[in-house]
Amino acid sequence: MAFIRIIFFALVLVGLYFLLRKLFPVSDYKKCGKCEGKGYWVALRGRESCDACSGSGKVLRNS
Repeated sequence: MAFIRIIFFALVLVGLYFLLRKLFPVSDYKKCGKCEGKGYWVALRGRESCDACSGSGKVLRNS
């Protein structure tokens, strides 16, 4: 019974950690929505650089 309580407590702590990370992000950047954070996408002509993030895969969080 104590083992189940420990597992439950650990799951609650992990859940709180991820919730706090979502609410209070550490970085000023977020993953680019156009290229899904890769910095490029595969088009008909092959690999094309993302123009929204200039190929970095990250954009400013407030933009």
